[in-house]
Amino acid sequence: MDETTILSYLQTPEPVSVETFTTIDSTNTAAKRLITAGDVIGPMALVADEQTAGYGRHGRQYYSPQATGLYLTLIWPWADMKKLAPGKVTTGIAVAAAEALSQEIGVEVGIKWVNDLYYNQRKVAGILVEAVPSTTGQDGFLVIGIGLNINPADYPADIAQKAGALTDQLVNRDRLAATLLNYFVRYFSLDALQVMTAYRQRSLVIGQPVEMAVGNQVIAGVAKDVSADGGLVVDVNGQRQTFYSGEITKLTMTGWVIS
Repeated sequence: MDETTILSYLQTPEPVSVETFTTIDSTNTAAKRLITAGDVIGPMALVADEQTAGYGRHGRQYYSPQATGLYLTLIWPWADMKKLAPGKVTTGIAVAAAEALSQEIGVEVGIKWVNDLYYNQRKVAGILVEAVPSTTGQDGFLVIGIGLNINPADYPADIAQKAGALTDQLVNRDRLAATLLNYFVRYFSLDALQVMTAYRQRSLVIGQPVEMAVGNQVIAGVAKDVSADGGLVVDVNGQRQTFYSGEITKLTMTGWVIS
């Protein structure tokens, strides 16, 4: 990974600084360290070839081996954290990543609510968006992390049946990193209707039977829609409920099951 090469492909309306790492504990963790230290003055991207302590939702380990993936975090200043709508940001980033992969690798991925990307029935990317307030509590930063499985890897046994790769071909990862950043920034400027229309088109969930873990409960029903603010609308025993947190633990589709 090369900072100068990534910068040469960037087409963002405002400058984004880039720092690359051969190996790092976690790009999101490093981003939060920089914010805490007061070392972030504008948009900044951290890009790594390997993570030794990558993590996803609920602090779960995200397997991040060397040379087969891309691990990227965008730090984005946010003027008013009180107006932040996490659901809209997360869904927008998922669509942006999907479109970047379509452009650079030529694959069409689907989205499992809220922001896991799947290709050929396997998970190929995880996205984690974290809001980090400033010391004033008014403004702050979005820490937008994505881990991509680009080429096949020797996955650990606990994820070997679930994880997959986007391609077995060589990919220009510097250009892919820049394209991801270009799409992320572009999606910040789109209105919610545009974002959600694109999100619904790529959804693997809408119309499918699902089981969800919500707190200590297991909810079973049929996913009907994703609301304008990113909630999952589920028909549960004939009644529609909208969920803004929780996790789909089982998704039944024609011919295959994600669990």
